[in-house]
Amino acid sequence: MVSTQHEVAYQHIKTRILNLQFKPGQVLYDSKIASELAISRTPVREAFLRLKSEGLLEYEAHKGWRVYLLTLADLHEIFDLKEAVEGLVSRKAADCQEINLRLALREALSGLMPAASTESPECWFEADNQLHQVICQMAQNQRAFNVLKSLNDQWHRLRVGFMFIQSRKERSIDEYRLIVDCILAGDGAQAEKLTQDHLHNVREELIELLVKFILPYVEEGV
Repeated sequence: MVSTQHEVAYQHIKTRILNLQFKPGQVLYDSKIASELAISRTPVREAFLRLKSEGLLEYEAHKGWRVYLLTLADLHEIFDLKEAVEGLVSRKAADCQEINLRLALREALSGLMPAASTESPECWFEADNQLHQVICQMAQNQRAFNVLKSLNDQWHRLRVGFMFIQSRKERSIDEYRLIVDCILAGDGAQAEKLTQDHLHNVREELIELLVKFILPYVEEGV
C-alpha cells in the first residue's frame, strides 16, 4: 500500500514537472523537497523511483536525479506506442453496441469544438481525454487508457505549446470526426487506420517544429 507521504511527494513532484516549475534537465534534491513538504527523505526517494518508471525523471551517476529531457528518438518511441495502442483501441471500440457509450462518444466529440475555441490547453486536454476515455470504455480496456495517459505525460510540456496552434486543434477535430464515424459504423479496420494516420500527422508536425525552431538552440533535448 502506497503511503500518504509517498503520494504527497509523488503528486507534488509530478505536478511541478508537468507545469514546468521543474525545468527539463533540472537537478532535484530529495532533502530540499522533503524539507519543503515537511516529510522525511524516504517517501521522496520512493516518489523519484516511481517517476523514473513513468519516464518523468532520470538518474545520472555523479549528478543525481534530474527532470527528463526529450530527444527526437524519445518522441518517436512515444508515438510508435501511441499509434499501436490507440489504433488497437479504436478497432476494438467499433465492436461496441452499448447505446449509452455510443451516445457518450458523440457527446465527447461535440465537446471538442468549444474546448478548441478557448485559449486554455487544459480545456482541450480535458475534452481530448474524455473522448479517449469513452473509446477505451467501448473497447473495454481501461489499461490502455492508463498507458496512453502515461505516454502523454511524457511529452506534456511539448503538447501544451503544440495545442496553442489553433489549426492543429481544428485538424484534430476533423480527424477525430472521421474516426468516430468509423467506430460507430462498426468499421474497426478503418477506425484503426485513421487513428494511426492522425497520430502520424501529429508526430510529423511536432517533429518539424522541433527541428526548425527549438532543437538547434538546445544542447541535449527539450
